[in-house]
Amino acid sequence: TEVRRIEDLPRAIHRAAKEALSPPTGPVFLSLPVDVMNAAADIDLGHATRVAPGIRGDAKAVADAAEMLLAARNPVIVAGDAVSQGLALDEVVRLAELLGAYVYLEGVASTTNFPTTHPQYFGQVLRLSPLIRETLKPHDVMLSLGGDLFTQSLPTKVEPLPDGIKVIHLDTDPREIGKNFPATIGILGEPKATVPDLIAEIERRLDGPARTRLAARKKATEATAAERRPRLFAAAAAQAKLSPIRPLALLKTVADLLPKNAVVVEETLSSSERIREIIPSLDAKSFFGMRGGGIGWGLPAAIGVKLGQPNRPVVALIGDGSSMYTIQALWTAAHHRIGCIVFMILNNASYRILKQRMNAMRSYAAQTDTWPGMDLDDPPIDFVAIARAMGLKAGRAETLSQVGDRLKDALAGNEPVLIEVKLDKGFKPV
Repeated sequence: TEVRRIEDLPRAIHRAAKEALSPPTGPVFLSLPVDVMNAAADIDLGHATRVAPGIRGDAKAVADAAEMLLAARNPVIVAGDAVSQGLALDEVVRLAELLGAYVYLEGVASTTNFPTTHPQYFGQVLRLSPLIRETLKPHDVMLSLGGDLFTQSLPTKVEPLPDGIKVIHLDTDPREIGKNFPATIGILGEPKATVPDLIAEIERRLDGPARTRLAARKKATEATAAERRPRLFAAAAAQAKLSPIRPLALLKTVADLLPKNAVVVEETLSSSERIREIIPSLDAKSFFGMRGGGIGWGLPAAIGVKLGQPNRPVVALIGDGSSMYTIQALWTAAHHRIGCIVFMILNNASYRILKQRMNAMRSYAAQTDTWPGMDLDDPPIDFVAIARAMGLKAGRAETLSQVGDRLKDALAGNEPVLIEVKLDKGFKPV
């Protein structure tokens, strides 16, 4: 909306706030021309309209979903950001434990939609159709709770949904339900309000044999999930022996040192493999990541997260390329004495994500091993010098031991600190 007269400003602001705060929520755009900005008037902005949360899904659709889930051989839950936005983690945990279902985070999950240390947690759905299909192949029913189905990173001819899988799609946004893939059952509602109804409908149908079957499935699900983490940690331990630092080993080092109340802001892109399994995230406000493909979000986002949760330490894991888009945020953090934020810059001296994508598409760059505009090493960027010039304490780490020492020191203080981590410059093809 563009405001043409200053007298129209209260109504425009009111409408913008209402749109931003009402489910499914989202950004709004308000344009103020120069003449409006320069105008003067005595106006009352009033109060924002807040639509009460708690939209419950249609009772018949919820009952049908309960029947389908109870009859399923091997259901899977994909937990989307509507879960954390509605503070519905506890409800989703109860549902998952009742069904004995595998649980994944949606592919572009920007928050914590399921506790990542839960024994039924299997990680994040990856944004590549062949991998999505492989992930969902063992399952006959998928319950999507307020998530994206399925934004892709790269084009492919492979369909992400396996043949025959049934989809129960619950979302706060009617446009999302069945948008990309037909929903067997579509439910408009909020997870916080609707999942308890779904649990009640399932429990109402349970008899002795059904309870025994679900309990056995839960035990089997937990056993399968328990096999994943030791393999992941073993891979991180193997990488820890290598030099320069490898991303997986770095993430494990950071995870081991994070306080329980820490908040992680992540924009690591090519260094983020398995991050949602390594970094513990237990509550809805403990992890924030980017949803789109535009980079540069992480540094200023970390400041916003710290302002919103001033009593929690914030650790921002940011790629070197991403950081250069909004590097001035370091000055903002220093200027406002923002408190304990650790800006950890993962420096592989390149836009490695672009190299990975070019390689995956078998581009000319990949065929000729030439990467124009994708390296950041001529001259190399000195992030420590940049941070100090902007008023921050800063240091460099070239070993995992140095990472640990610098991170512990930074977390012990109450001021913004930058740690530049020198990573391996090679890239793993997608």
